[in-house]
Amino acid sequence: MPTLRATSFLIILLVFSSVAFPQYRTPTPKHPKIGLALEGGAALGLAHIGVLQWLEEHRIPVSYIAGTSMGGLVGGIYATGNSPGDIRDIVDAIDWNEVLRGQVPYRDLSFRRKQDAEQYPNGLEFGIKNGIRFPEGFNPGHQVGLILDRIALPYSEMNTFDDLPIPFACLATDLVSGKEFVFRQGSLARALRATMSLPGIFTPIRTDNSVLVDGGLLENLPVDVAKKMGADLVIAVHLQTKPLVAKEPLSSFGVLGRSVSVVVAANELRSIEKADVLISVPLQEYSSSDYEKNDEIIRLGYEATASKAALLSAFSIDEVSWRSYLAQRDARRKSIPVPEFVQVTGTTPALSKDIEQKMSGNLGKPVDKANLDRQLTYLTGVGRYSRVGYRMIEKNGEQGLLIVADEKEYGPPIIRPLLVIDGSQYNNVQFLIGARITFLDVGGFGSEWRNDVTLGSEHSVRSEFYRPFGETLRWFVAPRAYAQNVQTNFYKGNTPIAEYRKRQGGGALDFGYTFSRGSELRIGYEAAQEKFSPSIGSATFGTLEGRVGITSLRYDRLGRDDPIIPRSGLDVHFRSQWYDANPGAQSGFPLAETQLSFFKPLNKSSSVFSSAAGGTTFTYHQTGFPPFSLGGSQNLVAYGINEFLTNQYFLFKAGYIRQLRELPPLLGDRIYAVGTYEIGKVYDMPTVSSLPTDVSAALVVKTLFGPVLVGGAYGATGHQKFFFRIGRVF
Repeated sequence: MPTLRATSFLIILLVFSSVAFPQYRTPTPKHPKIGLALEGGAALGLAHIGVLQWLEEHRIPVSYIAGTSMGGLVGGIYATGNSPGDIRDIVDAIDWNEVLRGQVPYRDLSFRRKQDAEQYPNGLEFGIKNGIRFPEGFNPGHQVGLILDRIALPYSEMNTFDDLPIPFACLATDLVSGKEFVFRQGSLARALRATMSLPGIFTPIRTDNSVLVDGGLLENLPVDVAKKMGADLVIAVHLQTKPLVAKEPLSSFGVLGRSVSVVVAANELRSIEKADVLISVPLQEYSSSDYEKNDEIIRLGYEATASKAALLSAFSIDEVSWRSYLAQRDARRKSIPVPEFVQVTGTTPALSKDIEQKMSGNLGKPVDKANLDRQLTYLTGVGRYSRVGYRMIEKNGEQGLLIVADEKEYGPPIIRPLLVIDGSQYNNVQFLIGARITFLDVGGFGSEWRNDVTLGSEHSVRSEFYRPFGETLRWFVAPRAYAQNVQTNFYKGNTPIAEYRKRQGGGALDFGYTFSRGSELRIGYEAAQEKFSPSIGSATFGTLEGRVGITSLRYDRLGRDDPIIPRSGLDVHFRSQWYDANPGAQSGFPLAETQLSFFKPLNKSSSVFSSAAGGTTFTYHQTGFPPFSLGGSQNLVAYGINEFLTNQYFLFKAGYIRQLRELPPLLGDRIYAVGTYEIGKVYDMPTVSSLPTDVSAALVVKTLFGPVLVGGAYGATGHQKFFFRIGRVF
């Protein structure tokens, strides 16, 4: 038993000290070198902070640390000289849900990637680089990588992990050899990233000969490693989890998780038997995803260690010796040097030069890690890199900043899939599948070739070549071409009136300027041939066919904080157009439309929003098919699809968003309740209400595959509707 082994060790030590020397020269016995073995367990591993806190309060020095997964993270931070209080501050500052989902925050995306996220609202993408390839993990590890880079930055140039304030080791599993991989040297951040790489969740760490994932698969409690490092006595910290009850229902994910747990538990048992002292933390009431319960988990780690006080107190040293130990540990801490140059690795020379220019503002002054994190996240927001990290490097006697850019292994080209199921009229559900295929640097640095293909109620092919130019690449030219065959339904209330097909093919040429990551201005001309004809029934405008010619000025500002359920920010969309030709129009006519949406958080769980929109063709009424449509999918939802066709309108909305609960990061984001009030004004429609209004309530589940919405609405003049959608919400 571990406790018996530790007791025997102490008895032998005391007997040896009293027998081997005369009583008048009894020296203090040599204190054993204590090794700490910290078990992996995701959120449960935060209990190690409580263990470390108790050991420090009782002056028990640690000579070696070995950890796996979360045990490796906590142990690694402690080994760099941080106190348990420092570790707790680091943990408290982490948004674990954002880190575990692994998606670049919407606010940090480039303008074109923001468009992708709004128009293709899901967290899925894959590539066709050397055939169809999917990401190696749901989470590329950018956010967690930045956390580890910050921790390891002062120790970028150390020879081995023995040079840390406390010698350290962590474990990973090598999928190539099938054996454990012990990190004792190299990049500390990379080692910590590897030991935490849950298979299929985080992208694995690759070397020339290895593919490394979470070390818990083979040795979740690294007692052997601590002994090999030189420990005379190993204190192992075991995280007790809830046993499975035979009648307990399991999902497919639950079965997979429990299967892995059985494998991990087997190797834990072997390590427990080898430990000299075992601290078991009772965490049966908590799960590996309970990061928000970190205070309770840390407390349990502290209390579990305190329960071993009678045994552990034997390893306590006096106050003078403790101060000497801390001084020696602090003397091994490193400071961050001031970088004098930037070097980039992992990408092409042209991209490296671009990154070097963007990072040049960090030279000649102390490293601002928060600003550096923000800059590197902006780089991932372009959509080219899976993650971008950093460390210090020495060259020709100077210290520099090494930026490590990991390009996506599966692209470009990068494919974002699309699935839309629109049950705005639940008895006539519209279905759409599609994809956006984006090629990068086709025809020049920074250029994009974007292609959209959809099938279902809308058959369409669209292609745009985006070519930036100028010193800052903010100016651009964007020719595009398209062909589409779109089903358009018309309703009065819940009664179908007609079904039309809009067949159109054409092209356009735009010139524009990108002001920032959130706004863009375009001016251009579009020409097309169009036929708009009934398939079922007939509307008052009959069949329309002919040429379309439009000169446009557009401004778009994407200022919201999320593409699906915004909590804060302001969106602005404006267009001003001149139609020199349009089927059914008797002459050219102008058009202008503005849409504003504002979102404001009230507290952590609640927010409100309001929007105002209006459009007009001024005094021109003979425009062919009316250019503005209200009713159905997203505006005046209690009314029928396209129930209001007009040349001029105003629409106002106000609403409330309430976050109900979090989803597991693998499944999505959160569940929300959304309530909305709408009131509009339509013109030149004498047979309908000129002031339509409605209220609606909906439940929105923001999943990995896109938002799922179910709700109901009630409007004036007896309009009411049940509706559902998979796809865009706002």
